[in-house]
Amino acid sequence: MTWRSRHTFLSTMLAAVLTMTALAAPPAVAASPDDSRPEQGRYYTGDFKISLNLYSFNINMQAWLKNRKTAPPIDTLQAIRFAKEAGFDAVDVTSYYIPGFDFYEMPTKPRDEIMDYARQIRSLCEELDIDISGTGASNDFASADPARRALDLERVKFWIDVAAEMGAPVMRVFSGVVPEDIDQLGWAGVAQQRVVPALQELADYGAARGVDLGLQNHGDMTATAEQTIQIMQWVNRPNIGIIDDTGYFRPFGSATGLDYDWYGDIAKVLPHTNNFQLKKKPAGAETDELMDLERVFTDLRLSSYRGYVPLELLWVKGEPGYPRDLDEPPFAQIEEFFAQVKDAMHATQDPPFDGIRTELDVLRQSGDLQQPAYALLTNTTRQAEHQFTSGHSSQSIRSLEDFLRRLDSAASRGQATPTARQQLAHRVTALHDSFVDVFS
Repeated sequence: MTWRSRHTFLSTMLAAVLTMTALAAPPAVAASPDDSRPEQGRYYTGDFKISLNLYSFNINMQAWLKNRKTAPPIDTLQAIRFAKEAGFDAVDVTSYYIPGFDFYEMPTKPRDEIMDYARQIRSLCEELDIDISGTGASNDFASADPARRALDLERVKFWIDVAAEMGAPVMRVFSGVVPEDIDQLGWAGVAQQRVVPALQELADYGAARGVDLGLQNHGDMTATAEQTIQIMQWVNRPNIGIIDDTGYFRPFGSATGLDYDWYGDIAKVLPHTNNFQLKKKPAGAETDELMDLERVFTDLRLSSYRGYVPLELLWVKGEPGYPRDLDEPPFAQIEEFFAQVKDAMHATQDPPFDGIRTELDVLRQSGDLQQPAYALLTNTTRQAEHQFTSGHSSQSIRSLEDFLRRLDSAASRGQATPTARQQLAHRVTALHDSFVDVFS
């Protein structure tokens, strides 16, 4: 995002330093007594409210704000109307798209004018009956420059005031990019001496105005789940949670999340999550692998999270649908991803063991699964379900692994056709992976 651009060269130069174990590994995260835990034995079958993060229109909204002809412009109120027409339940109105926002300075317009625009946003959302799921501001609390940190603290306080006026329940903030003196202080030193005090002050400020703070993992000082959770716990305020950004978990110091267990990290922060950023690509916008949306929603349903799920599309120059190459804002691309998200949400609604049993019945009736294998796999399914509903998820994981071994054995004996083996293995492996994400 824009606030990171000035640090790109610095981050590259630090790459060698960041691979050092002493710097890359944060302290172990100690569980707090009041940590909320995954919903052992429960599976949520309701709907989540899907929100549109207006950053999906960033290129077009910057064209509007800066009066550029680089892309078809769209303003904030138009974007909100689109979200309503497209069927979104809510919008995340990032502060960047309120005239007067500046990434590095205090607001460039009078306070009254900015507050008036915030009231227009709130009024329009009330008129359209669409929620505001949150907002966000840019900051760098890890900077070695104390003047930079002090200014960002005042900037974010101002935008918390705007969030309260707008009716946004959560203010999204960052830790900051890895600073040039990381080799002197180490990760924990930078986090505890700079990031944590600033977030504590902001959390207290937000609490007085009815606004929660959301710390977003962003591939910087909060690259991993452990780092993000640790900072949140060090802040130790009741109104701070984590913005679960599904596209920015990666090894500390890495430019992307390629070959990283991002699903494990996405699930690991769910007990602490108070808002979301659902991305199309888990390893970063510049990579090719697409998010397994059904896995994300299964993990969500196994967790205690019941809040908004804002989606956010990021764009890389030259890729199909890049906004500067279009004749209109990327309405169709957003609607397409929205449809995929809704399909994944609905596809995961039924209790997962019901789906396995139904699959077993269908395959037996079709002749793809013979009776001895059907009976054995059905009993294993019942055992795994009982262990899960009894709160013994680790045992349930082992039973699902046993199911897969027995399925392979049945196939080798000719009691399960390749079709049966493929369909059952896909369904059971998907559930097993989500159980591992959330409970292990």
